[in-house]
Amino acid sequence: MRTIAIVNQKGGCGKTTTSINLAATLAARGLRTLLVDMDPQSHCAAGLGVPEDRIETGIAEALLAEPVGGEQPERMLWEVAKNLRLAPSTVALAGLEAARGGLAACADRDARLAKLLDRLADRFDWCIIDCPPTIGLLTFNALRAADEALVPVETGYFALKGSERQVATIEAMAARLGRALPLRILPTLHRPDAKLASDLHAAIQRRHGAATLPVSIREHESLREAAGFGQPITEYAPASEACQDFVQLVAWLEANPVANTRGATAASLAVAPVEQPVPEATSPRMADLLARMRAHAGFSAEPASTTETTQQPAAEPAPAEGSA
Repeated sequence: MRTIAIVNQKGGCGKTTTSINLAATLAARGLRTLLVDMDPQSHCAAGLGVPEDRIETGIAEALLAEPVGGEQPERMLWEVAKNLRLAPSTVALAGLEAARGGLAACADRDARLAKLLDRLADRFDWCIIDCPPTIGLLTFNALRAADEALVPVETGYFALKGSERQVATIEAMAARLGRALPLRILPTLHRPDAKLASDLHAAIQRRHGAATLPVSIREHESLREAAGFGQPITEYAPASEACQDFVQLVAWLEANPVANTRGATAASLAVAPVEQPVPEATSPRMADLLARMRAHAGFSAEPASTTETTQQPAAEPAPAEGSA
């Protein structure tokens, strides 16, 4: 089972939309897919038409159960479409990271999700994890359980400015977990017809180089409409350009497999795509934005050296001793 964690601390970047529709597109291709909602907001359930008041057991209960997931972990899964199952979150997940929430007291507190997915691995081909927009035990669990991380980055000024810090944070978390974690940048909410958005897209490629995927998710009204109807884009508008964006994303992921890195201890990140030449920004407005960004401490328009040591966030919780 190939597991991808969709992670970004910034809200409004299309993280949950990407998670839902990537999972649904994989399922539509006949691949057995599990979508795990690690975000206490429970938006995956809402976006797939699962009534929250009918969820009796969610991912929070599964993480605290002994053994992890309980006697029958598949009982918490919702069949939302052919080949697509959802491990939903509930409000209980919000308190799980608290000192008395239960998770922190577990000796394997940062490896509970990995153990749960190990028990379900023979039932699925793919697993997509929608991470919370915070850095804590839930995100640590997701990154430990994942084979790779996918970071949705909106093609906007603030998102571009924050993407460098976002990547550094995930690198620091992977290093803290003592493992390798391939990381990829997915441009989202992209408007190719807008000159500034295109220049910002090019800036993302220049900044993150080969880690930037050669496909992007454009901004589509149909994606918002589909979420409002509780349907993935594969059901709401299967012939739409929005659906085609996710079909292209899935095709690229299938063509670029990653090795199982969960047992690896290398601290560096591996990236598979071949870097493509990107033209310099041509609009005066974009040049001004890049100049302003270079003026901010910690941001450089040039790719960072892979040998630099990234500062670890002060608020990160320590992983469990002896966890794998």
